[in-house]
Amino acid sequence: MVQPFTRRADSENTPPSARLAASKVRNGIQAAASRRRRARTTGGPHHPRYAVAHAKQKNTSKSPATINIDIPRTSPADIEMADATSAISMTSVSLPRYLSRPAFRALPKEAIAAAAPELADTPLNYIRDGLECLGPDMLQVLSGVKAEAVSNVLPKELSVVINDLSSDMPTHMLAVYSRQLPAATKRRVTLFPAHNIILASHCANLPILQPSTPDAPESAGESISIPVVPLCIPAPEVFPQLSTFLYTKRIDHLLATLLSQPAPAALFTEDPTSDNMRTQLQQFANKLAAAAPAHILLARAMAVNGLWRNACALGIADEKLWCAMDVAWEVLIHALAISTGKQHLL
Repeated sequence: MVQPFTRRADSENTPPSARLAASKVRNGIQAAASRRRRARTTGGPHHPRYAVAHAKQKNTSKSPATINIDIPRTSPADIEMADATSAISMTSVSLPRYLSRPAFRALPKEAIAAAAPELADTPLNYIRDGLECLGPDMLQVLSGVKAEAVSNVLPKELSVVINDLSSDMPTHMLAVYSRQLPAATKRRVTLFPAHNIILASHCANLPILQPSTPDAPESAGESISIPVVPLCIPAPEVFPQLSTFLYTKRIDHLLATLLSQPAPAALFTEDPTSDNMRTQLQQFANKLAAAAPAHILLARAMAVNGLWRNACALGIADEKLWCAMDVAWEVLIHALAISTGKQHLL
């Protein structure tokens, strides 16, 4: 079953476009990148300055490498009054103080050439600028893709129904799974449609995908066939957040998903050493700690950790993604310290 993606609120009322004679994404990269660069400002809601400055700050910080906290297995509020004298079962957890960055390898030009030969000699930043404008429409197409569940053996190709013709068709179906499974547990594989140019322009460790340029069907509701690509990653459960971000580049949306409520913009737009940013972080961490018990905050931190492990495994060096992960981790570490009375450890 294809993992659902979020559709735009007005997508149901959008009439199907005519058959795409050529790739809108590939033909629109240059124009979209130019618009993106004209509109760009040094300080905006998606500016990655926080991640760059924060990375430098971490290198010189004297903070501990890890933080050890004790998390109640259940919220104290869930314990009956009659059992108030009973000891609450605790779990000791050691978390890295910061999410380290590996030494990333350069994106292979062969991957871009295989995905879009006409972009082989185009600078990577130019391609990414264009995709940042076009990505949301490409994601909307993915949200309308329907596929039948596969059997125990993955097929080499899969027929999928296309319900949105507003942008380029998906080029591949990713069969995402994890190698780390308990003994005697059946491996779970989840299917995610994707565009090869998005993957090729962000994932340095992903093998070069076979060329695939499916034409749009004549009308919505018809099918196309796309190749299936097995993809083993550390945390498949947070792959939807990662995939969506690569299409939208919305730091604010990713943080809201990871933290379960919108984060103050100052956390990802201002200098991490500024007094205002520190105040906003502390206030937001207090808000999260008051709204959820420690075991829920820990679960959110583990989701951020899974996102980080996926980014490292795939070789994604996108500054905006690392900005979002840095912010989410910092906020959750502070919220956990507040919730467990370990603020002195930070």
